[in-house]
Formats: sequence, C-alpha cells, structure tokens
Amino acid sequence: MAIDTNDFQCVICKSRSDCFNDLSNSQLEEISKSKIKINYNKGETIRKQGSFSRGILYLSKGITKVYREIAESDQNSIVTFNTSGQMIGCASLFDERTAKFTVVAMTDCTVCCIEIDVIKELMHQNGEFGIEMVSAINKQNNLLLDFLISNNHKQLHGRLAEAILFLREHVFKSDKFDVSLSRKEFAEYTNMSTMSVVRILKSFKEDGLIEDDHGMIRILNVDKLEQLSRNG
Repeated sequence: MAIDTNDFQCVICKSRSDCFNDLSNSQLEEISKSKIKINYNKGETIRKQGSFSRGILYLSKGITKVYREIAESDQNSIVTFNTSGQMIGCASLFDERTAKFTVVAMTDCTVCCIEIDVIKELMHQNGEFGIEMVSAINKQNNLLLDFLISNNHKQLHGRLAEAILFLREHVFKSDKFDVSLSRKEFAEYTNMSTMSVVRILKSFKEDGLIEDDHGMIRILNVDKLEQLSRNG
C-alpha cells in the first residue's frame, strides 16, 4: 500500500464516476480536499470486515473482490467483484460505522477514499448528485441480488456457467479473463465446494466450453454456457 501525496484534483480527473459529473467545480474541489488516494498491490486488503468505516471507496483502477468472512470456516463468501469506475461501500452512507465486508485487491489498484460526511452534504446541496448516488447503489444491489437469487436456484453446472458468464459481462468484459481465479474463489462465489468446482471446470474444458490455464479462463463456447445457465 502506498499513499499518493500528489494533488489529485477531481475537477480534471478523467476516470471519475459518472455520479460526480453533476457536481460543480467547487463541489468537486470539496471532494478533492476530503479524500486520500491510495495505491494497493495485488493481494492487499483494502478494507477489513469489522473495521471502522467512515469513507466511500472509489476504485479508480483495478479489480477487487468483496467478500463476507464466515466465522470458524476456512471458506469465505464472495459477494461481488468491482472494476475501475465503481464505488465500494455506498451502503455505508446509511448503515453502521463498521465495514460489513472485506475488500481485497485482485490486481494492483488505485483507490480514492472519500469522507462519508462530505458525500452526504453534497447530496443535500445537489439533488441531481443525490439521485445519481442512490441510483448507483440500487444498480449495484439489484445486480447482486439478481445473481444470488438466480445462482442459488440452479444445479451445480448451471451455477458455475452463470458465474463465468457474469464475470465475462460485468467484470472482465471479455471472453478472456486476464486475472487468475482459483478454484476456491469460484467455490466461494457460487456457494459450492472446491471439489465440485474442480470437477465441473474439468468437464467444461473437456467439452470445449472453456480453456483454463492455472485460473486464466478463456471462453470458447458462449452459446453452450448460456444454455447450461438457463437450464441449470
């Protein structure tokens, strides 16, 4: 982890979230003064479940996984993945002061930590910004709920097929995943055992649906995966 002490003005930032486009230059300057820009290395913990949390995380660059730690278990529950341009921890605007999930960098990441009180004040000042913030929260929550509900009602092959398609469409936006995903991570994301993931990934490879090089996935047959997901 490295804190960037250089002045990083939100006014001229080319990678800021669309939510912030409704703010005036003076309001963007308020954001700039209240935030800290931090660079994290792959594998570092960005936010720890149960830690004091009074900030919104804006992922300027990189990919993270967000998971709930399960007490007395060697397997966590991955909730979602975040990519560049997304905000993490928006629910903390209206929730408790401690983090509900752990956030870990899956690649080298750049994160802007913005004080919650500043965000709340700007939502009061600027109604359009407030609407965009609430809309962003709703979109993230709906996407998460849709996946969880759908995935939990599928058989194992359907679960894993849907997870791969979700990652393709919403995280990597490519038929090739440039970030390696372990069998354990797939298991934690789909609520399956690691051994089941190993077995099904092997069958997907043998059937020509994917290539798998030490967790680096390449999709070869989208139509077949979609069929498995629908009928799963």
